[in-house]
Amino acid sequence: MQRGPPIYLPIGVRCSAVHRRFSILVAVAALCLLAAACSASVAETTAAPTTMNTVPATSSTSTSSTTTSTTKPIATVAVEGSLPDDLMVAVADLLSWQRDDRNKDPDVPSGLIDHLRKHPLATPDQVAATGSVADVADGRVGVTVLDSGDVLFAADDDGNGWRVVGAQPVGEPPWLGEEPRMVMVIGSDARVGGDQQTHRADSIHLLTANPSDGSGTILGFPRDSWVSTAYGSMKFTSLMSGRGPQVMVDHVVETWKLPVEGYVVTGFEGFEDMMGQIGYLPIDLPRAIPNQAWWSGWPAGEQTLSPQRTLEYSRTRKGIPGGDLTRSANQGLVMLAVLQLLQMNDVLDTPEILQVLLDHTWTSLTPTDLIQLGAAIHTLDPAEIANVVVPGTPGWAGPASVVRLKPEADEMLADLGDDGLLEDLEDSE
Repeated sequence: MQRGPPIYLPIGVRCSAVHRRFSILVAVAALCLLAAACSASVAETTAAPTTMNTVPATSSTSTSSTTTSTTKPIATVAVEGSLPDDLMVAVADLLSWQRDDRNKDPDVPSGLIDHLRKHPLATPDQVAATGSVADVADGRVGVTVLDSGDVLFAADDDGNGWRVVGAQPVGEPPWLGEEPRMVMVIGSDARVGGDQQTHRADSIHLLTANPSDGSGTILGFPRDSWVSTAYGSMKFTSLMSGRGPQVMVDHVVETWKLPVEGYVVTGFEGFEDMMGQIGYLPIDLPRAIPNQAWWSGWPAGEQTLSPQRTLEYSRTRKGIPGGDLTRSANQGLVMLAVLQLLQMNDVLDTPEILQVLLDHTWTSLTPTDLIQLGAAIHTLDPAEIANVVVPGTPGWAGPASVVRLKPEADEMLADLGDDGLLEDLEDSE
C-alpha cells in the first residue's frame, strides 16, 4: 500500500486529554505575560519578542528539513522486452510491488502474494524479459523469463488483460496454484467421425501434481469398474456415453470428495496425431506383451514407439496378466514417458505445447489452469510420481464382465484427496 510522508502535528494535538488541558493553561499564562509586556518600556518590549520567537522558528525549520531528508521516493522496476505491452506492465507491477510495497498491489492470486513474501523475486532497477505467448480457446497463455533467471507464468482468461498467475524464483520452490492440482484425463473410444466427448471412456486417470516439491500421482481406474452413479449402477466407461466428460468429473467429486479441477479428453485419432507432433516415445516396458489380433506385441525393456505403436500399446489388454487393471497401469507408463519427453523442451516452449494439446483434445480447464499445469511439467520429478491403479477384482454384473473395486479403493482415494499423494498407504504396506 502506498504511504505518504509522515505528518507532524502540533504538540497539543498529539498529547493526551490531560496534556491538552495543561496546554490550555500554558496558553492563558502566555497571554498574561504578553499583556504585562505591553505595559513595559519600549526597550523591554523590543527585546522580549525576539527571545520568545527564536525557538519556534528554529524548531519549525528543523522539522521541515528532517521531513524532506527522510522521505524516500517509491522504488519501481522497469521491464524491457518484446512481449505484449500489457504483459510487460503486469510483470513490472508485480516486481515493483515486490521491491517496494508502497506500490499498488498487483493483480495476482493471493496464494502467489503469500509465496513471494517468503520467496521473493530479484528486483533490480531494470529487468530484461524474454518469453513466448500463444492463443488458446478462451484467451492467451504466456511465459516470461527475466534476465535474473526468475520465471513468471502469465495467463489471460477473461479478456481483461494479462496477469501473472505463477512464479518460480531462482533456487526457490515454484508457486503454480493451490496444491494439489488434480485433473481427470480421459481417452474416448470413439472411432474416426464419432463424437469423442459422448462415447465411452476407454481410459480413465486422475493426474495430481504438487509442483512445489515435484511430486504427484497417476491414478488409473479400470474402465470396467462397477460404480453406483446418479444414473444407476454401470461400468465407469459407460458413464460418459451420451452424457459427456463433466459427468465423469462430477461422479468422482461427489463420491470421493476429490478436488478435481476439470478434464482433458482425446480420442484414438487425436491421441495419435498429438503424439505425431510431440515425437517418437522412448519408454522402458516392464513386461513383454504378446501379439494381438490386429498388431504385433512388444518385448520388455527400453525401446522407442512410433505414434501408432504408442496408441496400440495403450489400448492392449488381451493376453496380459491383470487384463484391464494392467492396461490401466501401462497407460500410466505412457503418461510418465510423455512427461519425460516434454521435459526435454525449454520452459519457453510451454505455450506452443499447450497449443498442440488443444488442437487434439477437449478440456474444461481455463487458460490460467493450462499455463500453470503446463509450467508444472518442468517442475515434476518422474521418480517422485506414483503410477497406481485403483484396486479391484474381476467379477460379474448380470451377464456383463466387470471389475469390482476393493474396499481399499475408498481409503486410497481419500488419501489422494489430502495432498495428491499415496505415501501413507505405501508406508503402511
